[in-house]
Amino acid sequence: MATTLVSDIILPEVDRQISQDQALWPPVKGFFILSVTKKRKPSTTWYILFQGNEIQPIITKNEAKVRDALNKKKVKVVKIRVEDHDVLNFITGGLTAIKAYVNRRIKVKGDLALAQRLVTLFEKAGGHERALDFIRQNEQLLLRVNPDSAKL
Repeated sequence: MATTLVSDIILPEVDRQISQDQALWPPVKGFFILSVTKKRKPSTTWYILFQGNEIQPIITKNEAKVRDALNKKKVKVVKIRVEDHDVLNFITGGLTAIKAYVNRRIKVKGDLALAQRLVTLFEKAGGHERALDFIRQNEQLLLRVNPDSAKL
């Protein structure tokens, strides 16, 4: 049986909310490659593309979709590797990017300042509160996916 990941539940919800509210589109340009691991083994990859606040951000597992959207535009690329359960901790504010980086719970290749802006943008958009509301509404599903999330 394939393991369902917390990131596969949370990130589509983030994408849904962003697509419904242009005010959440950040004034940032960057391509984030989020490699999600489960027990330190690669599990999935998410692609997040921000092209400024005039173009809808893309959050997807489909790399070709992002590459097509880039259409030879030059943007900074940041590669982030993180454990699946830490995706939930980041989104809910239970783990700061600096703390995760210092404690080696996250690995970043590329522009560290841009990577930090990703977290800051999420916080400014009320991401923590939105994520917590979503988690409360889907608590049973998340507990089945990741029993460790009860420890948050």
